[in-house]
Amino acid sequence: MTARKAFVALLLSSMAVSFAACGGSNSTTSTAPTVSVNPTPEIFEGKVDPGGSAFYSFTVTQTGNVDVMLASVSTSTAPSGTAPAIPLGIGLGTPIGTDCSVTSSINTSAALTSPLVGNMTPGIYCVRVYDIGQLRSTVNFAIRIVHT
Repeated sequence: MTARKAFVALLLSSMAVSFAACGGSNSTTSTAPTVSVNPTPEIFEGKVDPGGSAFYSFTVTQTGNVDVMLASVSTSTAPSGTAPAIPLGIGLGTPIGTDCSVTSSINTSAALTSPLVGNMTPGIYCVRVYDIGQLRSTVNFAIRIVHT
C-alpha cells in the first residue's frame, strides 16, 4: 500500500469512528439558556448634620437580597488618611414623600461588611442614614447598596 492510500484509509477509518460517536439522542427536551443577573452596586454619598438624616431611593428588579454597608464616614476636622469611628444609623425601607419609612435598621460604624441585609421583591426601596445622637458636627458618608 502506498503512503497516500494508507493516509486515505486512515482518514476514512477515523471519520467512520467519529460519525459513529455522534449518535443522536432520543430526548426531545431542550435546554433553554439561563439568564444570570449580576448584583447591581450603587453608591450613595451625602452629609448628615447633628440630629439630621439623609435618604436615597433605588429600584430592585428581581427578588433577592439587598446588602447595605456604611462604607465611610469622615469629618472635615479629621486628619487626612484617618477614618473616625463615628457610628450612624442606617435603615432600609420604602420611600414616603421626602423621607424613608424604615422597616429594618442598625447602628454601625464604617466597615467593609454589610451589617444590614434584607430580602426584597421587585419595587422601589430606600436607605436612610441618620445621626443616633453622637454627632457634634456635620459628617460626610458613603453607603454601598448591592441588589439584583
